[in-house]
Amino acid sequence: MQPLSIVFKIINIGNGKFLTTKNEVSNLIVDVINRNPSQPSNILRQLTIKEFQEAPAAQKVLTSNENFFIQKVSDVEIAITYLPKEKDLTDQFYTQWRFIQVSEPYKLVQYLDEDKVVVYSDRTKVIHTIKLDKTISVVVNED
Repeated sequence: MQPLSIVFKIINIGNGKFLTTKNEVSNLIVDVINRNPSQPSNILRQLTIKEFQEAPAAQKVLTSNENFFIQKVSDVEIAITYLPKEKDLTDQFYTQWRFIQVSEPYKLVQYLDEDKVVVYSDRTKVIHTIKLDKTISVVVNED
């Protein structure tokens, strides 16, 4: 019997103002707004989603994760709210984003309990214990 091949889906959610911060995803959105300052919010949203899906720099940011090797990114959603009555430029744009990272496949070794699994990585040749939380889910690998 073969071990079950699984992937982890990691939900990334965030928000921010129109300023450069330590958060690289927020900075990508700020860059798109800076390059297209006269565009309305709905066009900025479309441009940002396109950039997230196509630009190599954006793909590098979206596929980086400190705990997993990321295979792909899906379900990118961005909301940009323009608040023209705000005096300070950094308060005129409020951004929100969500995307899902899908990890490279792992082999399921054992479920320890409802929020902890033991997996084997073919890439690292090491057994890992993964603690699940509300942002990480386990999915059977369909590939």
